[in-house]
Amino acid sequence: MSARVFIPPSRLHLGDANTLLRHPADLGSWIWHPAKAPQETAVLRFRLRFSLAAPAAPLFHVTADQRFQLRCDGRDLTFGPDRCDIEHWTVHSIRPELPAGEHELEALVWFITPPAVALGSTTEPTPPMAQMSWRGGFMFYAEDTDGAQFNTGTAPWLVEDLTPALSFARPDLPGYHDVGPTFAFDLTLWNQPVAGAVPAAVIRPPIAINPHGVRRPGWCLHPATLAEQERVAWTGGRIRALRTHRDETVWTESDTRAAGLADWQALLDKGAPVTVPPHTTLVLLWDFETYVCGYPAARVSGGADARLAWSWAESLYNETSPAAVTGNSLKGHRDEIVGKVFVGIEDAWKISTAPTHTTPALWWRCGRYARLTIETADTPLIVTALGLTTTGYPLDRTGSWSSSDAGWDRLLPLFERAQRRAAHEVWVDTPYYEQLGYIGDNVLMALHNYAWFGDARLSRRAIEVFGWSRRESGMIAERYPSNWRQESATFALLWPTMLRDYAWWRDDAAFIKSQLPVLRSLLAEFESLAEDDGLLHHIPGWRFIDWVPEWDTGCGPGVREGDSSIVNLHWVRALQAAAQIENAHGNPLLAQLCDKQAAKVFGRVLDRYWDEKRALLLDTVDNPAASEHAQTFALLTGLLPAEKTQACLAALRSEPSLARATIYFSFYVIEALYLHGDEAELHRRLTPWRALPELGFTSTPETPEPTRSDAHAWGAHPAWHTLASIAGVRPASAGFQHVRIAPCLNTLNQLTCAVAHPQGLVELDLRVVGTKAAGTITLPGTVGGEFVWRGDTTPLHPGRNVL
Repeated sequence: MSARVFIPPSRLHLGDANTLLRHPADLGSWIWHPAKAPQETAVLRFRLRFSLAAPAAPLFHVTADQRFQLRCDGRDLTFGPDRCDIEHWTVHSIRPELPAGEHELEALVWFITPPAVALGSTTEPTPPMAQMSWRGGFMFYAEDTDGAQFNTGTAPWLVEDLTPALSFARPDLPGYHDVGPTFAFDLTLWNQPVAGAVPAAVIRPPIAINPHGVRRPGWCLHPATLAEQERVAWTGGRIRALRTHRDETVWTESDTRAAGLADWQALLDKGAPVTVPPHTTLVLLWDFETYVCGYPAARVSGGADARLAWSWAESLYNETSPAAVTGNSLKGHRDEIVGKVFVGIEDAWKISTAPTHTTPALWWRCGRYARLTIETADTPLIVTALGLTTTGYPLDRTGSWSSSDAGWDRLLPLFERAQRRAAHEVWVDTPYYEQLGYIGDNVLMALHNYAWFGDARLSRRAIEVFGWSRRESGMIAERYPSNWRQESATFALLWPTMLRDYAWWRDDAAFIKSQLPVLRSLLAEFESLAEDDGLLHHIPGWRFIDWVPEWDTGCGPGVREGDSSIVNLHWVRALQAAAQIENAHGNPLLAQLCDKQAAKVFGRVLDRYWDEKRALLLDTVDNPAASEHAQTFALLTGLLPAEKTQACLAALRSEPSLARATIYFSFYVIEALYLHGDEAELHRRLTPWRALPELGFTSTPETPEPTRSDAHAWGAHPAWHTLASIAGVRPASAGFQHVRIAPCLNTLNQLTCAVAHPQGLVELDLRVVGTKAAGTITLPGTVGGEFVWRGDTTPLHPGRNVL
C-alpha cells in the first residue's frame, strides 16, 4: 500500500534550520490536543476523513514527538520517527496508492514525560533513554496535492485523548535497563474514549523565513534515510507449561504435563480457538524456541472484564523466587524451565464488552520466552489467535558461508540472529535492556553488516548520528541518540576506526568527506587533553575497556587513575585511522601529521609502560598488572619492533598473569592474531562460541556467565571474522577498489563463501590440496586484487580466477 520515499538532504547548511526552508515539511504546522501541556504524558489518536474523486498516490510527510503509528483505512503506513535528535528530527516520507472513495487517516501518537531525577532514584515510569524529545507534537504535510485536504493546521484533524485508557509502570528487572515503561490498556476506554474527539490545536505554525538568521527553537526537520522497519505476522514455538493459579514459584514437572497444554499448542499450530471459562486463572509459559523482537498480536472475543497480561523474558533464572533474582543470578541452560523462575517485562489488557478485541501495543518487546496470564470474570474468553508482529530493520543478507567444519557452520544462523535483533532504527546494544546505540558495539555490528549484507544504511546512519553528538569541545558521546548524555573518551576514540571501516568497505566518498570536520575536531580535542609528557592521563567520562570481572566496571588498572597504556593506545589507533581517511579522502598533509603523532605517542607508551624483564606491555606504571588488551592494541598499531611483536604474541598465547579479554574485546584479540598470522591461536580463541548451542543460546550473550543480556550483537563478531579472517577477504584500498584475500584456515580443508561488495559479491570456492590452495575466486565489476597463501602472492583480476 505504501513505500518510503527518500527525500534528498537539503543543500542548505544545518545552520539554516528553522530560519530557511530546508525540508518540504517546513511548510507544515504541528498540532496537539488543546487540553494537554507540552511536557505532559499523553496518548492521542488523531483522525482525518477525506474523499478522493479518483485514484491517487500523494506524497505524505509525517513526524511526531515522541512516537507515532500512522495508518490509513486501518492498514499500517509507517511507524516512527526513526530515533534522532532535535537538531535532525526525522520526517518520514511515503507515497501510498489510494483508490477513489472515502478514506480515513489515523495517527496514534504518544509522549511520555522525561525523568527529572536520576533513574536510580525513581520508580516512576520514564520514556526510553534512546528517545530524545522537545515537546509533544504531531505534523502531517502533503506535497504535490491539495494540501488543505490533508495538512495539519488546515485540514479538519480531530484528536481523541486515550491517556486515561492506559497506565504506565517502570519495569522491575535485574541489572541496568532503560527501554521505557510497561503499558496496561483498558480496552473499553481505548475503543470509546470518554472525552471524545475535539479539533486539534496548532502548536507551531510553518516556518517563517528569517533573513537575519535567527533560529526558532525546537525541531529541525531532517529526511529519513532508512527503510521502513519490518512488521511481519509470526506464530510458532511451544507452550511449555501451564498453571491454573498465579504462583510465581519455580516451574515444576507437573506444570509441563498439565491438562490443556495440547489445546494451546493447537492454537499456535493450527489456529484452533481456546475457550477460557468464567472465573478462571491460567498462566502459560510460551517458548518461542528462538529470540524474537515484536509487537504482541493476540485476538480474543467475549470475556468482558477479563485481564490478559503478557510478560517477556530472555531466559528463566536459577532462583527460588522472583525476589531472589539479581544481576548475578545464573540462568543455566536456556532450554530448561523446570526449577527456575520467570522475571520479565509485562504489558496487560483489560478486555471490554466489544465482540472482538486485538492487543494494541505502543512499542515492541523481545526475548525467547513469554508468560501469558489470563484471568476471566463472569463470561468466557475465547482466544482466537496468538502470535507476534515481528519487527526490525529489513537487512538483506547477500553473504554466505559453508565449510568442512560443520560445527562452526551451524553457528552462523545464531550470529545472524543476534545481528538482526540488534538492527532497528539504530544498531542497539541489547534489544531487551537498553535499545541504545553505543560506539564500541556499533564498530563491531557495522563490520558484520558490511561483510554479510548489501544494505549498509544503518551503519552509515550510526556514523552520522554519533557525529551529531559532537559537542563544541569536539567530543563525541558514548551512546547516541540518548536523552541523557553519556561520555566515554575511549569509545569516542573508536569512532575514527568506524569511519575508516566504512571508507574501506563501502564506496561512498561524499559521505566520508562530510564527516571530516567531525574527525578533525575530535582529534583536536584529544590533542588538547594531552599533558606535558605528550600522553593522555585525565580524560572525560567512563573510560570503558572491557567487562573483565576483576576490573572496576570495565576499567583496568590505571584507567580511572589517569595512567593507562590501553587508553593511550586507543588514541594511537584513532590517529592511524584518521591518517588513512585523510590520505584517501582528505588532506594528505594532515595524514602525515596524524601518522607522525601516532608514532610519537606510541613511542612514549613503550617508554613508559614496556616491561623489559617480562617482555610485555604493562597496563599502568608501578603495578605488575598486565592484560591481553594492552598487548592486543599494541599489536594492532603495527608499530612494535619485531622482537616486541613476537613477545606480545607469546604473551597472548601463554602468559598466565594477563587479564583476559571477554566477549567484546575478543574481537580485537582475534584481529591481532589474524594480522600477525597466528592461525592456531586465532581458531582456539573462537572455541567459546562453539559451546553456545549446547547451552541453549539462540543468540549471542553480552558477557561470559553470569550475563545480563542473552542477545548482544557485539558477541556475534565471529561472523565477520569468518569471512574477513578465516576466509581472509578484506578491502585493500578505500572504496573496496582492490581486495586482499589471505585465508587463515588452520585445519579447515574446504570453504565456499560470498562477501558483500559495493559492486556485487566476492566469491570463493577453495579447497586445500596438500600444502596448496585450489579452487576459484570471482571478483565483481572492476575489482582486482591479490590472493595470499602461506607467503606466496597471486594477482587477481576482475571476474573468475582459477587457482
